[in-house]
Amino acid sequence: MALGRTLTLARSDGAGGFDLVCITEQRSLEINNEEIDITKPACLDPGSKLVLALMYGIQSVRFNGQGAFVSSATMKKVTADVVNQVVQTYQVSVPGVGTFEGDMLVSMTFSGDKTNELQSDIRCAMSGVLTFVAEA
Repeated sequence: MALGRTLTLARSDGAGGFDLVCITEQRSLEINNEEIDITKPACLDPGSKLVLALMYGIQSVRFNGQGAFVSSATMKKVTADVVNQVVQTYQVSVPGVGTFEGDMLVSMTFSGDKTNELQSDIRCAMSGVLTFVAEA
């Protein structure tokens, strides 16, 4: 059994390694394969039934995480990436599936009320070529 909390996001440390980004509650990875409609009517019988034909279009890979904000050296770097619009290499590890690595554009929302901890919502979109290494 894989634990949801082992779905992790890590930021490149610039020296070939990765530092884990602390996400305390929810996390998800979405791999979206856009469908392109390539359906064409039959040339010899244009009034006949159309049969749907699709092909892959743009693939997008997005990571989301939510929970209490944890102030750490890594989170300060992630926040700086957001504020300064820095494209950085990140890695997402999905237990039982594998690891996705590539450049990410990162956005964050901070929220809170007067009695609870500061919350953060991090949204990441992979950009350009990404690598995937399947878990053995």
